[in-house]
Amino acid sequence: MEKSLLLCLLLFTAYGYVLAHYNSPEPLVSTVSKNPILPIFTFTLNTNEEFFIHIGGPYIVRKCTDGLPRPIIPCGSPACATTRRVNPYQCPPTQNTIINGRCACKATVFEPFQRICNSDQFTYGGSLSMSTLNPRSPSVTFNNLYYLCIPKPFLRDFPPVVFGLMGLAPTALAGWNQLTPPRLGLEKKFALCLPSDENPTNKGAIYIGGGPYKFRNIDARSMLSYTRLIKNPRKLNGYFLRLKGISVNEKPILLAQNAFDFDGKSDGGVTLSTVTFFTTLRNDIYKVFVEAFSQATSDIPRVKSTTPFEFCLKSTTPFQVPRIDLKLADGTIWKLFTANSMKKISADVSCLAFVNGGDTAEHAVVIGMHQMENTLLEFDVGRSAFGFSCSLGLVNASCGDFQTRL
Repeated sequence: MEKSLLLCLLLFTAYGYVLAHYNSPEPLVSTVSKNPILPIFTFTLNTNEEFFIHIGGPYIVRKCTDGLPRPIIPCGSPACATTRRVNPYQCPPTQNTIINGRCACKATVFEPFQRICNSDQFTYGGSLSMSTLNPRSPSVTFNNLYYLCIPKPFLRDFPPVVFGLMGLAPTALAGWNQLTPPRLGLEKKFALCLPSDENPTNKGAIYIGGGPYKFRNIDARSMLSYTRLIKNPRKLNGYFLRLKGISVNEKPILLAQNAFDFDGKSDGGVTLSTVTFFTTLRNDIYKVFVEAFSQATSDIPRVKSTTPFEFCLKSTTPFQVPRIDLKLADGTIWKLFTANSMKKISADVSCLAFVNGGDTAEHAVVIGMHQMENTLLEFDVGRSAFGFSCSLGLVNASCGDFQTRL
């Protein structure tokens, strides 16, 4: 049995009663769904409003279609100043507006799929409620949250049930920070388990405020390995990792020593994304990586590629390919097995689920949704740490096994 699989099994079985030893407040929790039309992940607030999960979004965005006036946030307020610091770098500087003779704060959101910028009133008010697993307090309601109000068409191609965008970037106005006020005693962190297409229920989980992450009869915090989150001075809305190397079948690929570093313009680097479908590599990295993967799978027949993939194989049952390792700076290794490294296209075709970002790619590596699926991910913003589990498929489990309801 492979060492990594054995380790995951040991972690899964050794902490069967660990829930009894944690006395922390119950976190906020909701079921995560993967939309079959547009591959986005959403979760529920206010019992029936779906919010799109965007870990690069600096604040909450809500559709405002009733035409009613909203409270004004003054242009010179600390909240408005914060929106300026985290204005999406893809968009021009935001200009404020005048409402009833008063200078009113505006903010901007970048819609990642149509790649358009949309600016409107930044406001507060209303309420949002989210569930907990505490039988004495099965939900918590939050009033007067800050949010960007978009009255005109927004997320145009999204399913109609999507009411807004839950920005979870490492910023003061992000959803995770606004939903963890001191009165609740929760931690400044959130965790995601994004469901995969292989999950029959197609359900996952989001926790806001820390654990326990109730997974069958254990607290899944026991399964996490950690690495440091690093900051990009020009792109404050992103989560970045310090990657030192990539291995295929435990053999390092040969790259320039600074291949994953930021350049003088703060481009490059390695980031995580819930709006990028498949991990994207800059061309110099991609070419070497695919060549190494091709050599490691030379005994598997190649088949014609299909967009957006360039490397596809004939798949049989069972189908396994060599493991891909992301070697992080502090010695931890994020291991990607077949379910996360390959995308099944048909009954007998699977493609390497990495795409070429070209020579001018904005980042060296963008770790996409497919590679993050069926894995518990913890964004400990307060401690600048990122935690990740092994693929839950290795222990015959899925994100649907997390408890999200009483």
